[in-house]
Amino acid sequence: MSDSDVVAIVKKLQTQRVLVVDDDAVAREIARDVLEGQGFLVSVAEDGLRGLSLFESENPDLILLDVEMPKLNGFDTCKRLRLSRGGENVPVIMVTGRDDAEAIEQAFSVQATDFISKPVNWLILLQRIRYILRAANTLIELKRDQHRLLSAQKMANLSYWDWDMAADQLLMSDQGYQILGHPPEALQSLENYSDIIYEDDKTQFSTELIDAVSKPEPWLLEYRIVTASGEIRTIKNAGETVFSDSGHTAIWSMGTLQDITEQRRSEETIRRMAFYDVVTGLHNRVAFIEELKLLINLHKRLGTPLAVLYLDLDDFKRVNDSLGHHIGDALLKAFADRLSEGLRSNDIVARDDGSTVVARLGGDEFTLLLTDLKHQTDAAVVAQRILDELSRPFIIVDDTTSSDEPSTHELYVGASIGIAIYPDDGDNAGALLKNADTAMYAAKRSGKKAFSYYVKAMNDRALSNLAMETRLRGAVSRNELSLHYQPQIDLLSGQVIGVEALARWHSPELGHVSPGDFIPLAEETGQIIAIGTWVLETACKQLKQWQCQGFPNLKVAVNVSGLQFRQSKFEDLVANTLAQTGVAADHLEIEVTESILMSEVEQSIKTLLALKAMGVMISIDDFGTGYSSLSYLRRFPIDTLKVDQSFIQGLGIDANNTGITHAIIAMAHSLDFTVVAEGIEDKNQLTLLQERGCEIGQGFLFSKPLPCQQIPAFINFPNEKQVLVAN
Repeated sequence: MSDSDVVAIVKKLQTQRVLVVDDDAVAREIARDVLEGQGFLVSVAEDGLRGLSLFESENPDLILLDVEMPKLNGFDTCKRLRLSRGGENVPVIMVTGRDDAEAIEQAFSVQATDFISKPVNWLILLQRIRYILRAANTLIELKRDQHRLLSAQKMANLSYWDWDMAADQLLMSDQGYQILGHPPEALQSLENYSDIIYEDDKTQFSTELIDAVSKPEPWLLEYRIVTASGEIRTIKNAGETVFSDSGHTAIWSMGTLQDITEQRRSEETIRRMAFYDVVTGLHNRVAFIEELKLLINLHKRLGTPLAVLYLDLDDFKRVNDSLGHHIGDALLKAFADRLSEGLRSNDIVARDDGSTVVARLGGDEFTLLLTDLKHQTDAAVVAQRILDELSRPFIIVDDTTSSDEPSTHELYVGASIGIAIYPDDGDNAGALLKNADTAMYAAKRSGKKAFSYYVKAMNDRALSNLAMETRLRGAVSRNELSLHYQPQIDLLSGQVIGVEALARWHSPELGHVSPGDFIPLAEETGQIIAIGTWVLETACKQLKQWQCQGFPNLKVAVNVSGLQFRQSKFEDLVANTLAQTGVAADHLEIEVTESILMSEVEQSIKTLLALKAMGVMISIDDFGTGYSSLSYLRRFPIDTLKVDQSFIQGLGIDANNTGITHAIIAMAHSLDFTVVAEGIEDKNQLTLLQERGCEIGQGFLFSKPLPCQQIPAFINFPNEKQVLVAN
């Protein structure tokens, strides 16, 4: 067949018309939407009589015919259709809710082409429709030319046969021998034919055939055969038996056989798409949950525990962001392979087909099941082995580069693992999966590359976080947020030179909520962007009020989250806020942490340069807890380093903390940065910082964060601790 012939057939198939006959309006519209979405022209009828009328006027290429309908049911409609002009060959697929032998037999007795049971699986039905239309189109053409008939039969893998039962003599068309892969002399009798049946199907074939030919109704069998070359093919066999005049003895049978191997392979492909992950080849969420339900029922009967492990790759987003999603997908596949291969067979549930219940739920999240646990602690052994396996690097080859030699990436990836045990941590699939997920987040919060068992307190915390998240969403609009300001003291003069704005939240339902609780939650849920915008605007408005009250040189420092800092045009938000409030740019200090700047260095530098171009002051907050290097510090256009309070609290007590603090101050001065010490709590810390030339300090030694109305009095009336600074 030429390429032009193939194109012509494809175009014809793409414009074929399907008539849907169904008394259910919803079913008709669903069928119309699905079929039109696949390129078919669709007509619909609400009953059999209307369907027969539309058939005469529109000449459809295929009919989807419901069985249960008023006025004229599907069987009678099909019977009339076959007697009408042009209706003898049109394909008819019966749609029945009765998935039983009687319905099947009746469908074929009225010469239906095929049948499908409700509820309709549209993925499979579309495959059947395309196949049937292709075969029907071929058969029409075959009537015009015998050569084309033989070619089309071969293409459709369709053949006819008849069997003289009394003499046990089997005959079939040439195409039949080709389909079965055996010469005519090897298939002269039913006994010969039985020899080629696939061994696992022989008993069922014999039983079903004997039952089928003993009845006067049409019958349909499906089974596998083995060709002479050893290939396994799936055969669909339809037939009908003729009885003697007395009606008691079956004397002859005839019918068709069809090679539906490719059709079944297509259905298996569809099944894999529905139940397996495309990237890794593992079970997907749907398949995993179904397996989990089955295993819970099994373990309930056995009275034995079952473990669900929930894995999330640590910092996987960095791989996608820095190297691209194609490398990320390759890493996921490599991780899935190592996960599957590294677990011993008795760690996981193995099905008869050899697959294992290790699943990718989506993104970088995986799950696996552990059965036959003698002790609940056995799950920890498996979890630790997984973590140990991840200590080895993954070598990922990037063959998408333009160079002749593909580049390779040596990647390390860790995982956080949560463990939930049936029945203690849940007696159903949903509860076990949720609690394992909760335990995984606990492992991640503990420092990553770790595992954690689920405990009820985690769920209590999760519910508390959910309630907090719900209330936090409207906190800004309900005016529940406020700002407190911690004074920043010049360590030479004792004067207040600025304040740091700190968000506070008082919820009518939850009371005072710690920033350590709601700020991380706001970052996790994305609400930090709205909150951060409110903080910036409110702090600038307050600063302008203080300046108008007689404090023109006062500055305000505002913390910015990583999510907000990486927002497109963050610098525009800052510029607009300064313009709207009338605050000079050099009186606003933006504080960002080391980890924020180092996550996307080049973009960070671009944003910082834009802010510096306005005149905004830049400060690195919590310095010493991140991983920035001296070379990067030179590139960042910053003004101030804020030494993290964890180092300040150890001054004069812990030699390491003291040494680190002194080194940070010296390095900052060498780069012409101003140093701010956070968390100063006693006079000894103050003295050591002054001796090293630290310029600015803040902490409880001077003042806790204050409401806005208390700041003017604090500036105007220095307390004894500020006076100590100057002395």
